[in-house]
Amino acid sequence: MCEACANALPPAPQAVRRRLWEVSLGSHCSVVGTCLTLADLRALSRKLNLSVREGFPVDYQLHGYFAQNASKGERAAKLLNKLLDRRHAAAIRRARALKSERELEAYWSEAKEAGDIPGPYWAILTHPAVTRDLSEIMFADVHMLLHLVGASNRADIRRLGRFEEQVAVLEEKLATQQRRHRQRVDSRDRTISALQTELRLATERPREAVKPTAFLSDEPAPQRDTSADIARLEARAARSAAIIDDQQSRIDELTQALVTLREENRALELALLRENPEEDSGCPFDLGGRCLLYVGGRQKMVPHLRSLVEAWNGQLIHHDGGKERSIDELAGAVVKADAVVFPTDCVSHGAALKVKRLCRQSMKPYFPLRSSGVASFVAGLREGLDDAGVATATTGFIE
Repeated sequence: MCEACANALPPAPQAVRRRLWEVSLGSHCSVVGTCLTLADLRALSRKLNLSVREGFPVDYQLHGYFAQNASKGERAAKLLNKLLDRRHAAAIRRARALKSERELEAYWSEAKEAGDIPGPYWAILTHPAVTRDLSEIMFADVHMLLHLVGASNRADIRRLGRFEEQVAVLEEKLATQQRRHRQRVDSRDRTISALQTELRLATERPREAVKPTAFLSDEPAPQRDTSADIARLEARAARSAAIIDDQQSRIDELTQALVTLREENRALELALLRENPEEDSGCPFDLGGRCLLYVGGRQKMVPHLRSLVEAWNGQLIHHDGGKERSIDELAGAVVKADAVVFPTDCVSHGAALKVKRLCRQSMKPYFPLRSSGVASFVAGLREGLDDAGVATATTGFIE
């Protein structure tokens, strides 16, 4: 037998894509754990009326059940196969045009470099031209990636805890400042009231009674000039009003900052958990296969954002805003996208202006984000897509 024949996996009927139970037996666990979310498995378990063992991690039981039954070709495996094809339709369409093992290897290398693992992994693993060697290489890559992702998720959870602590500190500071401002406002009101009383008395004070001996004198009775007192009191009142306005503006800024932090904290929590018990989909959005262009931001955050968008049934492409890639490539990227987002704190002024101009010319929505963090991305995308009608948030995402 030739080396190529020994290396090839069993051919799929009529060179069509393999189904889940036709791939290598050792790959089912990695497919279930990498290409589907925990919310997907919970939704399928409800369709199959599965029962779980009390007092034992539910997600671990579901993962074990579906990984074990993926190779049997029965109802559970068929539902898994259908969901995988629907979830990763974009990657399957791209892989369909590839014919040789070398092209598949290049596609896998590109996917690893971009941090886009779930879709290409499923599309290549079920491709008619995939070989056993390439399948084992992909399995090894995914196995090591799962270790890295687990460590990253733990870091994200710790980061979320720090965010919650920061919000609690901000809330305490805001409450303290509000009490101080209220005391100042009350003191201001008392001062204004006293000044108004003093002003009224100064303007209405009757002339002093003239002594009888004054009639015997030709000199007029002395009169007090109150204009200086009135001017002084009016100046004090104006300064107090200016201080009050400044403090009120500060209170409004702190209140808005607290609201923004709460919204972003909630959005980050849902994005990290990636599940919603009230809905089968478990996603805050259903992008319906649409493509988002992310311009600028921090390079190390792009794989995390792409994973979120993939989980929301969408596709994310990235342009660094001119750091390494030419800014002239933005036009082509905007043409491919259905909407554009960019963090205002991590993108060049020229790239932001060009994005806005290109989006207006092509009549495509764009959403400036407050920062380059995951929380700002989720919160800004939720608000922007709701306003533009590109996607609909589930009831579990907005309280």
